[in-house]
Amino acid sequence: AARGVNARAEAADLAGLPRELGVWPRAGEPRGTLLFVVGGLHGNEPAGVHAIRTVFAELERRALPLAGRVVGLVGNRAAVARGRRYAEADLNRLWTEEHVAAVRRGELASAEAREQAELLAHLDLHLAAGFERVVLLDLHSTSAGGAPFTIHSDTLQNRPIAFALPVPVLLGLEERVQGTLLSWFADQGHAAVCLEGGQNDVPSTVENHVAALWLTLASTGLLAEHDLPELARHRARLANSARNLPAVVELRYRYGIDAGATFEMLPGFQNFQPVRRGEVLARIDTGGGAADVASPLAGRMLMPRYQALGDDGFLLGREVRPFWLGLSGLVRRARLDWVVRTLPGVAADRARPGELSVDRRIARWFTVEILHLFGYRWRAREGRRVRFVRRRDSA
Repeated sequence: AARGVNARAEAADLAGLPRELGVWPRAGEPRGTLLFVVGGLHGNEPAGVHAIRTVFAELERRALPLAGRVVGLVGNRAAVARGRRYAEADLNRLWTEEHVAAVRRGELASAEAREQAELLAHLDLHLAAGFERVVLLDLHSTSAGGAPFTIHSDTLQNRPIAFALPVPVLLGLEERVQGTLLSWFADQGHAAVCLEGGQNDVPSTVENHVAALWLTLASTGLLAEHDLPELARHRARLANSARNLPAVVELRYRYGIDAGATFEMLPGFQNFQPVRRGEVLARIDTGGGAADVASPLAGRMLMPRYQALGDDGFLLGREVRPFWLGLSGLVRRARLDWVVRTLPGVAADRARPGELSVDRRIARWFTVEILHLFGYRWRAREGRRVRFVRRRDSA
């Protein structure tokens, strides 16, 4: 009975949220770093919202001085109020340049388009102030249990923020999942990191988000570490949650669910759980009867879907030795981009400056790994060619 009362109280609390959960400090010159913290981009992931409110209450109670500004926002207010991932479409798949432009022009009237328009208005308002640096921390959770982890586009400006959180880093999501807020924000030239803080509805996920937000306030220089005596405790909390896990994992496979199909993940999988090639992971029914879904490779399970909505069945990743990230940082700082254009089957895309066109028939052996080393990521497949794009490194 008590659990039911608590659930009803939380639902009522989440039903009346403002878009802007907090701004600190409330006034001041636009100097230093502007940090956006977004929670609830998926409505069934309320932990980020609770964490933002907790940290903002403490910032104001202690009147902590910031070298910049932090803004807390709710991503999908209506979906959070309903405890549902989304109403009509996944808001975290709508951040393509074309869709954002259409929303800005007022051409779309869906529930998520209205949410996106409001969110853009708040982002634009603070961006117009002209801060020296802009950072996004996007707080998410998963339907499966397991350790928290970060996701980011692999640019040099993102790395210090992501690695300041002592949890595994997942690379390559933007190559498999299009239209995320994280990717769009990075495309604007800003730093952007996502934290998947744990399972959706467990208290420890809120605590992980709280710890990550305090650590990010410190790593971005917004707060001085001497003003945060509890910082070591927050760091230890995240480090202990990810003990004995790889520091870096690269996404190697995404199982997408076709519209209309019935998908059922086998029970018991958690984030970073090892899986074997050929191991049965799920069942799928596209209308002709149920069939097993087997793993195409040996690796680590990530984000298995134990919820009703969403077209990502599960992801699989493999460990990347930190040595390769160090090497990639060296070659990028040395501005050796021209090297990749000498590889067989790789050419500059004349129609799209800054992009590469790769002939898959010729460029086979380790070409993708080498392109990743130089910061290039898969963008689109066009017949026998694949386009790769590289974001600018500002660090």
